[in-house]
Amino acid sequence: MEKNTVRLFSSQMDFATFGKNAIAYVRPVNSDDMNARFPEKAELPEGLDLWGLFHADGTPLAVSDERASLFDNAEELDLMAVETQ
Repeated sequence: MEKNTVRLFSSQMDFATFGKNAIAYVRPVNSDDMNARFPEKAELPEGLDLWGLFHADGTPLAVSDERASLFDNAEELDLMAVETQ
């Protein structure tokens, strides 16, 4: 029987460092929240419920109204995408 190893991260920073070049996450986002949190990025129209693709450290990579397209985008960037809430 093969044993699986589970690694627990002691902090969000540990996870971000571990996954920076390998892991991305997809989660629901609101355009108003994205505009407020990332004003240096292109401004999105107000009041939209969208999906966001982020590096493990929280850096935004892409926003879309189609969840599946973000998984495709992550694959193009050689990142493994996981979905979070």
